[in-house]
Amino acid sequence: MFAQHQQRDLRAPMPQRPSLRWAASAEHQAQVAAHLTPRDRWLARVLAEHRVLTSTQIAAIAFAGSRRAANHRLQKLYAWRVLDRFQPYVGRGRAPMHYVLDTTGAHLLAHEDGLDPKDLKFRADRSVGIAYSLRLVHLMGVNSFFTTLLADALTNPATDRTVTAWWSEARCTRHFGDHVRPDGYGRWHEDGREIEWFLEWDTGSYQLSRFVSKLPGYASLAAATRIVTPLLAVFATETRETHARRQLAEHLRTTPRQHDLPIATTTAEHLRTTGSPASGVWLPLHRTNAGRHRLISLLSAWPHLETPTSSADTSGADPSPVARLRPPVPMPPWQARDLTWSPRR
Repeated sequence: MFAQHQQRDLRAPMPQRPSLRWAASAEHQAQVAAHLTPRDRWLARVLAEHRVLTSTQIAAIAFAGSRRAANHRLQKLYAWRVLDRFQPYVGRGRAPMHYVLDTTGAHLLAHEDGLDPKDLKFRADRSVGIAYSLRLVHLMGVNSFFTTLLADALTNPATDRTVTAWWSEARCTRHFGDHVRPDGYGRWHEDGREIEWFLEWDTGSYQLSRFVSKLPGYASLAAATRIVTPLLAVFATETRETHARRQLAEHLRTTPRQHDLPIATTTAEHLRTTGSPASGVWLPLHRTNAGRHRLISLLSAWPHLETPTSSADTSGADPSPVARLRPPVPMPPWQARDLTWSPRR
């Protein structure tokens, strides 16, 4: 499920075949609202927050891995203009369809939240414009991290595993932008323990010094909030991870409060091999002799960490004065009852 393409490999989206779609009129939106399931609304809200997901990712986190059921429902949501889609041209192989929020979906979520759709300033061309963005591969990498973690929890319902928070870069920026702008924020609950982290996703397309330059911002945030939050960094290759760890260690030697910034690293290849960020892929910066840790086992590498508080609860008030949609719950709302739940289509 992890994005394996480089940005230079992605070209303009493949041209769409002619397809019948409804006009996004008020009458159409009222009719569609009566046919949307809780899963449809959850999916629209996830895309409003995280911008783009592939059909493969959607099948894994919302349809118990059933590509056929996912594609059947996604086709309807596309025809109803709840979602829009594009398919990048990758030169070799065939990229999965990529889905974004469309006009009808945005308007229905706004009404659901008691907002005037005009206040959202939603534009369909900007939503699907991510198809041409130079940050598409970076965004897909970050989203693949969290959707794979979600799929891990969903495919093991008998275990005590849950994603309890998943924040987008935009939401992190609104909350922490005065200090630092992480690529994401998450929480993972397993076997009665919980760990939180900021995520930095490296595509290998920029100098490592740019990554290291963000560390003072994380240290400043820890000092201001008095909350120590680990930083997880995913690098494009193992060679790049080795070089980055050397630079990170060198920087931290001059940092007065090193314990305020626990760091663990891994690579995209390790994540693809093991299949989940919850697996034993994480290498703490100052404990290489213990080998790679599972995500929840990083707590043993950093015993000074406190249990995550409610200060970063996704249900909290958004500091932005612009009207915004409620964030989605991280895990699908039906997963606790029945993983195979399937509403009428």
